[in-house]
Amino acid sequence: MTTDATSPSPTDGPAEATVSPEAPAGPGSARMGTFRIGCELLRYRPGVFGFCFVCWTLIHATPLVVGLLIGRIFGILADGAEAGFDSAGSPWTWVAAFGALAVARNGLIWIGDIRWIAYWNDQTLQLQRNLLRWLLEADGSRVLRSSPGEAISTFRDDVEDLLEYAENYVDGGGILVYAGGSIAVMASIDAQLTAVLLVPLVFVVGVAQALGPQIRQRRRVMRRATEEVTGLIGETFGAVQAVKLAAAEGPMLDEFARRNEVRRKAALRDTFLTEALLSINTNMSTLSVAIVLLAVAFGDGTSLSVGELVIFLTLLPRLTFYMAFVGHLIAQHRRTGVAFDRMRSLAVDADDLDLLDRTRVPLEGSLGELPPRHRPAGDRLDRLRVEGLSFTYPDDRSDRPTGIDDVSFELASGSFTVLAGRVGAGKTTILRALLGLVPADGDVWWNGRRIDDRASFLVPPRSAYTPQIPRLFSDTLSYNIALRGSDADGDLPVRDAARLAVLDDDLDRLAGGIETVVGARGVKLSGGQIQRSGVARMFATGADLLVFDDLSSALDLHTEAELWTRLFDHRDATCLVVSHRPAALERADQILVVDDGRIVDRGTLSELLQRSPVMVELWTAGRRLPGVEDPAGGG
Repeated sequence: MTTDATSPSPTDGPAEATVSPEAPAGPGSARMGTFRIGCELLRYRPGVFGFCFVCWTLIHATPLVVGLLIGRIFGILADGAEAGFDSAGSPWTWVAAFGALAVARNGLIWIGDIRWIAYWNDQTLQLQRNLLRWLLEADGSRVLRSSPGEAISTFRDDVEDLLEYAENYVDGGGILVYAGGSIAVMASIDAQLTAVLLVPLVFVVGVAQALGPQIRQRRRVMRRATEEVTGLIGETFGAVQAVKLAAAEGPMLDEFARRNEVRRKAALRDTFLTEALLSINTNMSTLSVAIVLLAVAFGDGTSLSVGELVIFLTLLPRLTFYMAFVGHLIAQHRRTGVAFDRMRSLAVDADDLDLLDRTRVPLEGSLGELPPRHRPAGDRLDRLRVEGLSFTYPDDRSDRPTGIDDVSFELASGSFTVLAGRVGAGKTTILRALLGLVPADGDVWWNGRRIDDRASFLVPPRSAYTPQIPRLFSDTLSYNIALRGSDADGDLPVRDAARLAVLDDDLDRLAGGIETVVGARGVKLSGGQIQRSGVARMFATGADLLVFDDLSSALDLHTEAELWTRLFDHRDATCLVVSHRPAALERADQILVVDDGRIVDRGTLSELLQRSPVMVELWTAGRRLPGVEDPAGGG
């Protein structure tokens, strides 16, 4: 809250970000204006907000009474009154009133701070929960259009901007009372002098308004430069091995120094303008006081008593501060609109009211257990049918479109299907489109029932997916495999899942075994161990359909072959696999040959080697690997 007589900077809060004007509004309502957003924010726990509003109105308005009391005290002293508490003309009577008012105001500040801080944190969690819930639970694919760093900035900084906007409404009532009352009191003493004093105060607001766009632009540049630095740090920690293998430590440090220098210059430009505006605000208060003193000393027709002079000098600094608050309020109104646009951009197709949902987040008591993953009767996979999957990557600048077109196939329960094709043929895109990770056209049927929302349906315990580079958390290997807990119905125990993923020998070599902390993104593990940890996580879910995206990128031939052997020796799994390795191709019930985003052929290995040039090319390349025999007799 605003309590000190220090000029509020119009640049407080995070920078604005450029948001595409084509960002879609929510499907259920038109876009809200910023003022409507503010009204919706104020409807969250209106009783608590109303209490804070009244409390802070009194806090901001009280200094007006304090100024009058101080003027009264000095006026009495100037008239030569004697000390004592026997009459209203005694200075000590007014000193006692001043002390009581100061104590009462400090008590209000204490109460107001406690209530507002609780309200701020409560609504912050509510807004962040709304964003997270939409990303996790809304229908369709939830693909972040921005980087993880920008998403975190939206969760933290943009939500904070909305709360600062609501805070302005809490402060605004008391500030208006104080400003209007101060001007009225001073005008009643000397209207002409008051009019002269308002000129520099209005000038402060004008300067703040004029510099606002430049300040926001410099803050935006500084924020972007900071994101560049922090982004490089995060990427470097996630690619330590790549940097070492390339002997690129020196160039990486040079790039880090370059980005830091850009950030330093941007921060200096931002800080200089911000401090310049703060200096103007502060000096306007000093100038106003100087005008009063000069008017008293040399002014023609200006005659202020000591008490009246003290009232002017007491009220002016805070009045200057509160007049500058007007510029801050205007700038904050603009920042709030941009902040909410960033939230819309992150949530993509969310309704504005979904983002401002007022359901409270429980702050006390236990979190409760996650709901069990019940499966309807007959939900076990019998047959999966895919028809007409099509997707083109946006903003592609190549000569030909990239993506997939009219992909159709079927998977029977217990089958092993391999997607094979050259690099860039579209194999990974087919998997992502099937699982709803990209917004693809086409239909998918589970046991003859059309899936309306693949991203929500094809998850454990129905389906599980291992990408080429699984995401690991900086926690124990056991946690990274279990995640949702290994005691749920249908889940494999963690150690059994690790054994199926051919991690048992690795566990013996790790210092902490399965409780080894793997570091950020699994930095303490090899590429193959990271990939097998992701496979073990998938096995632990007990899912019917297992989707693998190119295990050959990090596993040697023997390990991959052993993995398939263990899997089918211990459970009846339905697998959809991207691979070009002989171990997978030989085991396949059907191979889908992918070229230029389309399935151009399908069949068994022996059938395809007789008629598919792409399959022959892939198989020939695979035969050149050490230790690979040709079961097809060289065909």
